[in-house]
Formats: sequence, C-alpha cells, structure tokens
Amino acid sequence: MPFGNWTPHEELSGDPGVIRLSASLLDRDDRHCRDFAALKSRPRVWPRRRGARRYAPWETFPLGLVMDALNLTEFGDVPAEDAIDKALGRARSAVHPGVAVWVRHAFDAYLRAAEWIADDLEAEGVAVRPEPLPRVVQAESAAELRVLTAWGRWYGSADGAVREFRRLRVGRPGERDAPSNDALAFVAAAGLRAESDVYRDLPVEVLPDEVAPQRVRLVEVVLTGDAPPRVLVDAPPAEVRRVYRERTRPIVTDIAFGVGTRPGSDCVDCKVLPTCGAVPDVPGLLGLEGRGTHRRTWSVTTGRQYLVCPAQAHLRELHIPAAQRSDGTAARRGRAVHRWLELAHGRAGAPACTRGDLPDPAGGLGIAAGVLTPEEYADAHPYLAAHVEVCPLREPSADVRPEPAVAAHDTEADVVVIAHPDLIRTTGGTVVYREQKTTQGAPPAGDARTVFTLVPQLALAVLLMKHGVLGGDGGGIVELETMTPSGAEVLRFDVWDPDVREAAREVITSMTARWHADASFRALPGPWCGGCPVADWCPDRAPNDPGAPIVVDGVRIDPLTGEVLGDAVTGRAAAVADGVTDPTEEPPPF
Repeated sequence: MPFGNWTPHEELSGDPGVIRLSASLLDRDDRHCRDFAALKSRPRVWPRRRGARRYAPWETFPLGLVMDALNLTEFGDVPAEDAIDKALGRARSAVHPGVAVWVRHAFDAYLRAAEWIADDLEAEGVAVRPEPLPRVVQAESAAELRVLTAWGRWYGSADGAVREFRRLRVGRPGERDAPSNDALAFVAAAGLRAESDVYRDLPVEVLPDEVAPQRVRLVEVVLTGDAPPRVLVDAPPAEVRRVYRERTRPIVTDIAFGVGTRPGSDCVDCKVLPTCGAVPDVPGLLGLEGRGTHRRTWSVTTGRQYLVCPAQAHLRELHIPAAQRSDGTAARRGRAVHRWLELAHGRAGAPACTRGDLPDPAGGLGIAAGVLTPEEYADAHPYLAAHVEVCPLREPSADVRPEPAVAAHDTEADVVVIAHPDLIRTTGGTVVYREQKTTQGAPPAGDARTVFTLVPQLALAVLLMKHGVLGGDGGGIVELETMTPSGAEVLRFDVWDPDVREAAREVITSMTARWHADASFRALPGPWCGGCPVADWCPDRAPNDPGAPIVVDGVRIDPLTGEVLGDAVTGRAAAVADGVTDPTEEPPPF
C-alpha cells in the first residue's frame, strides 16, 4: 500500500510509517542509492522472506570502540589510561591489530581535543560536562512516527544554558555547510533526552528538560590529533531551528521519501538486494567456493589492495584513515583525463571527440571550463589530443554510458561485485566496454592473460559481459585504450573467445580466492610499506628505504615511478606498481 509519496517494494512487509533518520544520512548525493536511504530510515520494514543474517567475525565499526572507551572514562570512572584496554577487551568480535592501534590514537586525539574545547570555553567563563543520554527529535501522529537522531558526544553546562554536540570525524574535516550539520544542531536545539534505547525502542521514551538552552553549539572533532576542533554552529536555539526549517528540512523529507536505484557500496546492506532489478544475481561470477564469512563487497581496488597486503585491504575496508599523500603527476593527470572524457562522452547525442573540443591550453579550456583547472587541462591536453584519433564514438553508437555504476551479486559466494567502467556503448548490436589509461611509457602488450594481469578491470569486464550484466547476449568486445603524448593505441578482446574467458577467470579468481576465505588479514611487510596509506597503524610494517628498488615475486619495481623493470609480471607485482603511481583516494569521512 502506498504511504504518503513513498511506496514500499512488493517484497517488503512491515510498517513504513515508522521513520527513524540519522542526521549523518543527509550528506548523500546522486552517487548514492535513494531507495537504500528510504529503506534504511524505516526500521520496521523488512523482506517478506528473511534469511538468517551473517555477521563479520571481526570488528567492523572501530569508531564504536572509541565511543565505548570514552563512555568508560566519562561515565564509568575508568581512568583514561585503562579505558582503551577495557573497551578492546570487551569487543564483541575480533579486533585487527592495526585497528587497535588506530583506536588508541583516536581516543587520545579526542581527549586532546576535549582539552582544547574546555580551554576555549573557560576563557568565556563557561564549563560543560558530559551528558550520558543522547537526544532525539520525534513527532508522532495517528499516521506515522518520525524520529531524527544524532550520533556523537553530548555535553551541557550545569545550568542548562549551553548545550553542545560533538561530531566525530575519522580522518579529515567535513564540509562546513553540510546539511547534516544543520540537522545535528537542530537535534541539539529541539531534541529531548532519550531514556530508552534510540535504536531499539520506537517511539523513544524521552525526558523533558527543566531549563531551555540559550546557546547551542555544534563542534567537529577530527580524530587525527593534529587538527584543532572546529565550532560549526554557535547560535541561539531559535536561529538553529530557523535554519533547519528553511534550508535542511526539505532535504530530510527528500531522503526519507526518495525513490530510485544506484548500484554501489550501499547494495551490500540493502534490504531488497535479492530482488533489486539494478543488481542482477550472477551465481559463480567470481568462481569461488563457499559463501565466505558474510556478505561483502569486492572491486578491483579491493583486490589490488589485498594482493599488496591483506592488512592494508582490511584497514581500508573499515575506513581507517589513510595518510595524506601527494599524488604523483601520473595520478593527477589520469584523473584529469577521465573527468574530461566523462564530460565529453556524456554530451547529448554522444558526438565523437574532435580537435575542436581541445583548444590550445594557452587560449582557454573549451568544454573543460569549470571541470578542470588550467594546470590540469594543460597536463591532460596531449593525451586527450591522442584520444581524438581513437575516440570510440567515431563509430555509430547507441546506449552510450560514460562512467556508469555497475553492481552484480554473486549469490554463490555472497559477494556484491562493484565496477566503474570508463565507457559502455553498443555498436552494431554488440556491447563494447572500454577502459582508458594514460602513460608516458609503452602501452601494455601481450596475450590476454598478460594484459589482464596488468589491467584486471578488463578481466572483470569480460566476466560481467559473459553473464550479461553489461547488456548483450553473453558476448561483446572489451577494449583497452592507452593514451600517450605521441598517440593512442586500442587493444580489443572478444568475449566469445574461450581463451579470453579463461584468462579473465584465472586473473579474477587469483585476486579473490584468498581474500574471500581470509578472516585474520595478517600483514605482509616489505618495501611496499613505505607507500602504504595505512602504514601508520600497522604494528608489523617494515622499515622504509625510499630509494631501494621494490622486489615482488622476483619482479623489480622502481619505487619512484612504479615502472616494472623487466618483462615478467605477476598480479601482486602489478598491484604494488599500481599503488606507487596511483594511490587510491581516502574514503569519504564518516
């Protein structure tokens, strides 16, 4: 039955009129799935046929351990020096050694930030103390219950005049004008203390306040230890309410009642994954045995990180903050080229790229205006000029999709596979996948097995096309376009070719088999530790000699350029080399 302007999926049952929305969910954009957010905000809507949910055998929410330690210190009279040990000791699941190192660091960083906040308030003659009960805003009628929650740390002055909420950020500051900040401040201004469990009891039992606040503060605490806390809101409650009502409430409504699918990382926890039309079931896609530990996501990025070091892949999956690294010229250039190509190939009518689209960098940016900086465009220009001669849209094409989000559920392995093709199109009834790379060296060459080892996105594309995930009848063409300053080259692989299919299967299974069965993610220390983005948290990391060649599986790699010094290459060596030249970006902050 329809409810308001939101209709539950047919395979769901329950009460869609109970809506509980976390303020942090407001910072979503078109890259995220609207259906997932609407379903996540309805805790009493469930699939009609519910199987037993499997949980990870390791701790998946490190920030929760930090919160537990802070609760022990602020409300349990446990000394700070003992709180982390106690919190780690009573964790419900195994805690990776690298996670434990980060949890200790984050706990100390919060205590340091709390001292800074206290000193600033003391200068104003104000002191705040921790409050054990979170606050919620809820409105109940005969038709529905709406609850808005805020997850973080609560404080208040003894006289109730000052009410403060502290938002925890894992690795870097968020946007100052993020909608979630308005919502968090609104919960602080209008919320009541929750006497019952916010995440179990609906409606939530609340306690009224004897004194209304005169001042509401929202403070952002980045758990790095070197970033001072930021006061994002410091205003009277009436002003906080006005801003929320005028600027943010429509966003809340849009998320709670949104409709539309977008395959991606949301899929793994989605209630309707088994029946979602945007995520096909593809049993045996990865060629794995057994269902693993629990439902997980996998991408080529995950696979490469695991090949380099299982501990690195695990910490990245848990969003443990990565070190801020200066991207090399190759990484910056590659991103600039991809942004330009996505823009050009997404134009109405899908026209082919021409030299007219590429004015001389000294004379302007052309279609890149507003997308690239002049410096980025100048770096990308010679590679884009080379692309023009092999632009895939020179051929009559239909259903042109630049940078689509693709997901498929391997139901035998219980893994959601995520891919981000550079371009998919249909030419003469044939589906064609194109991956695009830039290099100053020689383009990849060799048989399918060799090329797929260097560019495993191609191997995954073959398997996705074989199973019809990208459209078509199980066949198609997979292309690799390599752009250099002097020209471009395109390699093509026929998905119907059994040798191509076998090479793709071997490469992908070699990247997923150990990962799928692993439950400990032990570190594999070596010279690649020097470039590892999460090495700061690894107690097993190897000493770093920046100038020493990296040797992986007998393959030598230049530590500065990532160039493979020799003809032979293995999947792990290719992953290490790729990490040198193209470090993955840090996941969005919590």
